[in-house]
Amino acid sequence: MDLIERFSDRIREVNKEIEGILEIKKPENLYLAARYLPIAGGKRLRPLIAMLSTEVVGGNWRKAIPFSVSLELMHNFTLVHDDIMDRSPIRRGIETVHIKFGEETAIIAGDVLFAKSYESLHNLDIDSESFRRLCFLLTKCIEEICEGQELDMEFEKRDYVSEEEYFDMINRKTAALFSCSAEGGAIIGKGSGEEIGSLSTYGRFFGLAFQIWDDYLDLKGEENEFGKKIGNDIREGKKTLMIIHALSNANDDEKKMILSVLGKKDASDEEVKEVIDILERIGSLDYSRKKAIEFSKRAKQSLSILPDNDAKHYLEELVDYCISRRR
Repeated sequence: MDLIERFSDRIREVNKEIEGILEIKKPENLYLAARYLPIAGGKRLRPLIAMLSTEVVGGNWRKAIPFSVSLELMHNFTLVHDDIMDRSPIRRGIETVHIKFGEETAIIAGDVLFAKSYESLHNLDIDSESFRRLCFLLTKCIEEICEGQELDMEFEKRDYVSEEEYFDMINRKTAALFSCSAEGGAIIGKGSGEEIGSLSTYGRFFGLAFQIWDDYLDLKGEENEFGKKIGNDIREGKKTLMIIHALSNANDDEKKMILSVLGKKDASDEEVKEVIDILERIGSLDYSRKKAIEFSKRAKQSLSILPDNDAKHYLEELVDYCISRRR
């Protein structure tokens, strides 16, 4: 059985809560736009991590559902706005929100998701101190995501970005919300300080591995499985780890070819394929894959102090899923 299917009961409960909090009301078009992406699907990895993190420290995973919904709505808020900034036409195999509803409505729909994320927190059945900690944790997480997004856009304008800068960027843009998911779940489950810290670290390394693998799939995935157009990162000029490695190891002709296509919005499939072939030939794809595996191992190691129970094993399995998925 697929790992995500194994938790279909939990995912159904999260989806039911999402449906409820995003009920359609006037103006109808706004709420249709706000619902469009969350209802379209998604792996619900952040909610799963939150629920398992609550469970691994001895808590009831159902208590984490409102927080799980909050995470998923916040995640979708970032996707809606990211797609506008990146001019992406497809997400999860369907039109992006700004393509289907228009850019102005998409921006407001993203804002609604942001607001609803905090609304969901008020459905939590936890003590006031834990509630305060979760609100602060989520707020600081969103600050990090915004910083990471700005860095990502700045990097598109530069010819050279270091590995250290790239890791810092994805740590903020992607890993922050995974860390928030795990740490917040542990807070809800009343974990010890050491357990909460361990799970926060787990989320960081999980997120780093996840993003590197996501970048890899952008070039090597199957479009009908990945849900986005293959090669988009090259057309958008993204300084992924593969591109950074290639620009440091390619010969002059290869480097010239990469830079001539990188950031070319109307690059043909043939041009993109030529760049991918260069990345494969000089080992950049393999280098990135190995880095993702390295971070995944560190994510698992961070769980060592936690109780040896089913939830811990599932968190470990999620790491393996993260770097073997095809979408």
